Amino acid sequence: MIPMKKASLINGWLFLVVIAGGFVSLLWPVGQFFLHEHTAWQQFREGELVRRLERRGDEVFVLRQPSIALWADASYLLFHAGRPGVLVGHDDWLFTREEFYFDQRSASNLQTNLEQVVATSCQLRALGKALLVVPVPAKRRLYGAQAGRAVTLEMDNLYPGITRRLSAAGVAWLDTLSILQQASSSAPVFMRTDTHWSPWGARVVAGGVADVMALPAGQPFSSVEYTVENYQGDLLRYLPTSDGIGPRREEPLVRYQTAADTGELDADALLGDVMPPVALVGTSYSAMDEWHFPGFLKQAMGQDVLVYALEAQGPFAAMREFLESPAARDPRVTHVLWELPERALIQSMDVIVEGKDHACLDIESAAGVEFADVGRPGG
Repeated sequence: MIPMKKASLINGWLFLVVIAGGFVSLLWPVGQFFLHEHTAWQQFREGELVRRLERRGDEVFVLRQPSIALWADASYLLFHAGRPGVLVGHDDWLFTREEFYFDQRSASNLQTNLEQVVATSCQLRALGKALLVVPVPAKRRLYGAQAGRAVTLEMDNLYPGITRRLSAAGVAWLDTLSILQQASSSAPVFMRTDTHWSPWGARVVAGGVADVMALPAGQPFSSVEYTVENYQGDLLRYLPTSDGIGPRREEPLVRYQTAADTGELDADALLGDVMPPVALVGTSYSAMDEWHFPGFLKQAMGQDVLVYALEAQGPFAAMREFLESPAARDPRVTHVLWELPERALIQSMDVIVEGKDHACLDIESAAGVEFADVGRPGG
């Protein structure tokens, strides 16, 4: 057995060797940077040099990745936790922190954002568009047992509160929560390691949209599976653990492609003079091809779809993009689907419609809103 004093001495020397080795490993790339970076002096004067060196150091520092993995391993093994932003559930399920926390700022954001949704519905109505809101419920609502933690009453009431407000304002909405709850008995409707719904979840919601809208089929589409890949969800970025530690990192993802049945093209389609009657506005739930929501909508409705969906920019940015596009004033675009994640409505977002005086916000004057039978108080 090594004596305690000698063990401490050895550990001290090992620590110094590791630090010195890390320092030496930086000398060559930093030297190369100054040798090949001809604008180093200009960057220094503009205050950019230190940031560039920091980034370069992060890229080449030999201890960076092992240190990150070691810290993540310790956090997971000791506390069953990851970096801020992720909550580790049971059975290797991961959840975003945004689904669990509601504070005073959340309440203020929710009120402002719902006012914007109602004002936007008014503006779309003035443009001759029928709006159907497709609220995306929090993942934990479907997989509470896997989440394994309670939420505040305000957070628990968020989805039903949103849908009650929409109903009170005469804004049509689809009860996606009920659709996903029913479908979850057949297959997962959310990805285990990701914030988003699964292709199966997207598919059943698309079917629900088609049932409610009941548009006449104009063009048959077919969605076919073309591969199954091993997928690692976005929440794993907050768990950079070593191999074999932490949740199973890979889960199967079925990829689809959708194409029109070419035998059914009409004369307008052949001439390229077709404007789809439906515009889909949304977030990464709609934008990412992994979930294939627009493709499933095309198949379910028998209609092509204009897509105004943006990743990592929120649902309001996408709606502004649509309202500023020629399609918003094209009479051939008669319906707008607005995919709105529940958790997004408690985040701070830029306004869509300026001002609060909109004639069509009078609920009595909105009695003839299309899809009047969609949505109900509660949720």
